[in-house]
Amino acid sequence: MSLVNITNIVIDDKPQPFQSPINIDIYFDVLVDIEDEIEWMLLFIGSPKDESHDQILDQFSMGPLQIGAKHFTLECNPPDWKKIPQNELLGITAFILTCSYKEKEFFRVGYYVYTTYTSQENIENDPPGIIIEDISRQIFNNKPRITRFEIDWKGGNQNQSTPEHIDNKQFMFQDKEEKQSADVTEVDDPQLIQNVFDS
Repeated sequence: MSLVNITNIVIDDKPQPFQSPINIDIYFDVLVDIEDEIEWMLLFIGSPKDESHDQILDQFSMGPLQIGAKHFTLECNPPDWKKIPQNELLGITAFILTCSYKEKEFFRVGYYVYTTYTSQENIENDPPGIIIEDISRQIFNNKPRITRFEIDWKGGNQNQSTPEHIDNKQFMFQDKEEKQSADVTEVDDPQLIQNVFDS
């Protein structure tokens, strides 16, 4: 049984300037007192084809944690657009948020992100160079890909198998059709984001 249960994640799904800060409200329950820390990481997939373009936007720990309902706001800078391949800056990509305990990941959620020019002129006539001030991003917060992993919270089971490495691009982009449509989710009824995180 997980000792930490992520109950809700709230992300603004309105189009935002690409260079605007990222704000994510995270709600979770701590079921028993935890003396050690849990670690959060927010990752941006710079290219669905090459993990070397991934960018860690934020990574931090919190703890010890006492039993009860918790909430915090993750605030971080946007991805460095100059580190993204120019031919992949526009279109569908993704953010991935993970949570780990003693270096073992127990929760992962991915959100598809759509980036595009906002002015009709640049949409219709692709400019020769990137005009980052005219590019917006939109996070599809009703289409998360959620995975929970069973881990040994007490550290007594040395034989328990846990994933040592997860291919981020495979996690979010299993095939070309998924990348193009971004109409993929691992939950049955994502009409309300609160329902998505009910366990």
